[in-house]
Order: sequence, then C-alpha cells, then structure tokens
Amino acid sequence: MLLILSEEKVSGLFSSSQKECDVLVALFEMAIPNWNDVEYILEGRPRIGAEGWRIVYDLFCKFNEEHPGESILPGGLWLSMGFEKDESLQAWQVDCSDLKLALKNG
Repeated sequence: MLLILSEEKVSGLFSSSQKECDVLVALFEMAIPNWNDVEYILEGRPRIGAEGWRIVYDLFCKFNEEHPGESILPGGLWLSMGFEKDESLQAWQVDCSDLKLALKNG
C-alpha cells in the first residue's frame, strides 16, 4: 500500500520534538496506518522516495546540530533505523508493503 506523507507535517515533527527518537517514532506513526496496534516490526522498513529520504536525512542532521549529544553521527538514527530510500517512488510516497509486523493481542 502506497501513501503520501505531508512534507509540512514531517518538517513540523523536528521543531515540535525534543528527542530524535520521538521524531522517528512519529514518522513510523505517519507511515503505518495501524501503528497503535503494532507491538514491534519483525522484518523490513518502510520505503520512501529518494528526494523525500534526502530531505528527512538533512532534517535529522540539522536536528542533531541543534541538539548536541543526541547522536554522535549526524543523521545516524535515520541511517540505521529510518526508512529505506526507493528510487522508484515519488519524493513523499511511502510503501510499507514489505513490512512484517507483530500486532498487540494477536
């Protein structure tokens, strides 16, 4: 299933969050419609268009500059645990069809 993230809402996460992990979780909430039912991700990562991926990476780097001590490597959390870049998707398109999820109560 493909969905489109709002660039404005994504950017807003960085100004309204105190920790980069809060931003990452909020991005997963935006990308996975039933996020509240997810216990954990068994396999896979959401995929996002290359341009959107780069913009989010730059936002994480800027966030790390403004919040010293959050990350040793600027943008490191996005690189290690964020979405995968997919050249076949449009900038803000996200595809979560490859995810395998463990759901709460089931």
